[in-house]
Amino acid sequence: VHYTAWCDDEGFILDDGTLFRLSPTRFRLCSQERHLLWLLDSAIGYEVSVEEETEAIAGLALQGPTSFAILRDAGFAGIERLKVFDLADFAHDGAAITISRTGFTGDLGYELFVPADKALSLWDRLMAAGGLRGIRAIGYTALNRARLEAGLIVANADFTTAEHAIRADRLRMPDEIGLGFMVDPDKGHFNGRRPILEARAKKKLRHVLVGLEIEGNIPAEHAIVYYKKSQEVGLVSAAMWSPMAKRNIAIASLQRPYGDTVVDDLWVEIYALRELRYQKLMKRAKVVPRPFIKLDRRTANPPADF
Repeated sequence: VHYTAWCDDEGFILDDGTLFRLSPTRFRLCSQERHLLWLLDSAIGYEVSVEEETEAIAGLALQGPTSFAILRDAGFAGIERLKVFDLADFAHDGAAITISRTGFTGDLGYELFVPADKALSLWDRLMAAGGLRGIRAIGYTALNRARLEAGLIVANADFTTAEHAIRADRLRMPDEIGLGFMVDPDKGHFNGRRPILEARAKKKLRHVLVGLEIEGNIPAEHAIVYYKKSQEVGLVSAAMWSPMAKRNIAIASLQRPYGDTVVDDLWVEIYALRELRYQKLMKRAKVVPRPFIKLDRRTANPPADF
């Protein structure tokens, strides 16, 4: 499994996602947005076919410290051999399912891809195996908190994709959202290669996505970021008080050089509801590395038995 991103011809991000290599000639792409039409257009001239699987394949994510033990107890023999970003096929209810050691939480976890008509029986199998280990279904709010602590980004939340951006200043190149490591300048042709390398060479990159640690314990979601309390330099896209890191954390998009070469004297403007009135607070923000937490169990081989 490979975490990747893809761009338009101008080098602006269309989306990021995970690419699963199912065989030497079969791949599965999972992403936030739907890109079938764009993929079909891009496939013209190549010996490749593209099919939509959204309705045919169900995806279940099993995440957390007990995820390995639950899969083992559910009878998926050999699951302990999967390393991070590995995948393998397993038998379930007369069908083959794909299990990968991936996830969107920054914790030990797995993603299971199953024919849609076998999804409920797989759900029941996991719930039965995980009953004594406290397995729970979670919603997007809980997932969003976990991914934020892991420093992971969400399309059209932390950055606007090229297909959805209305204003030119909302467009982002990989280097502007922390995905520059995905761009290999020595590789041959790929979408957006020339403008991306030109922006690097001529220092035309306009934005930077950063992690922030914010003074106090009031989340700064959607807060404006200021330099020296007066100059507006960016916006917080996701924020929370982290129960695991015990810090007030955020992800923000800043206008360079702020967050890049200028990292001091940054502030966020927070409106806190106190006794039925909003009070404006200016809190100091410090640029910090992502992820905000790093759990050894996520990459442990073999996984620990919790």
